[in-house]
Amino acid sequence: MNNFVFVLDTNRQPLKPCTPKRARQLLNSNKAAVFRQYPFVIILNQSVAPISSCLELRLEPGSKFTGFALVNPNNQVIWAMELEHRGQQISEDLTKRAGFRRSRRSRKTRYRQKRFNRSKPYGWLAPSLMHRVQTVETWIKRICRYSPVSVITIEKVKFDTQKLENPDIQGVEYQQGTLAGYTVREALLEHWGRQCAYCGVKDVPLQVEHIKPKSKGGTNRFSNLTLACQCCNQAKGNLAVGEFLKDKPEVNARLKKQTSQCLKDAACLNSTRDKLFEVISESTKLPIQAGSGALAKLIRSKSNLPKAHWIDAGCNSLNEQPITLLTKQPLIVKCKGHGNRQSRRCNARGFPAITSIKIDASTGKKIVNYIKPKTVYTHAQTGDIVQVTIDSNRKHVLAGNYKARVKTPTRSGVEVVINGHRVSSKVL
Repeated sequence: MNNFVFVLDTNRQPLKPCTPKRARQLLNSNKAAVFRQYPFVIILNQSVAPISSCLELRLEPGSKFTGFALVNPNNQVIWAMELEHRGQQISEDLTKRAGFRRSRRSRKTRYRQKRFNRSKPYGWLAPSLMHRVQTVETWIKRICRYSPVSVITIEKVKFDTQKLENPDIQGVEYQQGTLAGYTVREALLEHWGRQCAYCGVKDVPLQVEHIKPKSKGGTNRFSNLTLACQCCNQAKGNLAVGEFLKDKPEVNARLKKQTSQCLKDAACLNSTRDKLFEVISESTKLPIQAGSGALAKLIRSKSNLPKAHWIDAGCNSLNEQPITLLTKQPLIVKCKGHGNRQSRRCNARGFPAITSIKIDASTGKKIVNYIKPKTVYTHAQTGDIVQVTIDSNRKHVLAGNYKARVKTPTRSGVEVVINGHRVSSKVL
């Protein structure tokens, strides 16, 4: 069972969504035309009597995924979607940009000095967090444009991060963190028994080590830190702890037992909870209801449904009535972005990609290739939507005219992505 199809009348007013079979009949009889491909929307060739808003849009916000579900008055899910965010990629790009900025300052080149005493405005969120709010807002307005939505229900989550880490915490203990009375190194020495966590060696200089590497999303929280000798620290590098300790399953099990769960996702939802309600209320002007995660779990168990983001969104209701799924194939949306928050390219190790060094396997000599700086051409810029022509079949792309978004401007034309393949062509 596929998603229902959005329907617009000839005046572009949203109507009640129809089944895919009914949409094919309207298209084959020339009573409707395709208005939009993604999400799929058809537009009628004649005007019809307007209908009142009758659908409920339900959301299950998450740190990495957000579920959407359209529910009719009979408590049936007729359309669903899963949105995958790219907050981690934005955070990594900002970290690289900060590294480039610090390297320019340390080279004693002509560059602006550091600026201090700058304060953030009230309600400011980091770009990786604000991205989640803005993408959810964009899709809510898009869905309301193509369907008669009368109310929006959002699961308002609230996590007690300290209680998640220590269920027995109470009273004044909330004001005392993990490092109360200790420095980071002293607390780590006490926690890990003053020995290397990987090989168990003692009485040697120990280094602070990230269990989950920062290059793969690890944090500086105490639960992600351990102690390692210099040999183990260099041998591990940025490998996952399971991969590094694949020959030592007992040590790997001990590390997982002593480390607590990562609360990065819970902190993200706590930070964006109120901002999401505020932004959606101002942009849609529709009544917004706050759902509960416990009630959604109860409805999902009553409906005998598996756990998924879009199913949790459909179960996010204020009553305890079970739901029925009229679709089992949600729309999958992945945020790609139109650019990268850095002024220059970098190599795999995060350094500016001014040169690329390769070693010749036969001679063993280094081959240095100088990379030309990025050139911006005025006829098209990255992110513009242009119409291009493909003369012959190239890279599994059929010949013809296409509308696509510019990825890289070139001297003779542009480089666009068609059907997942990069193709260079001229702009019509």
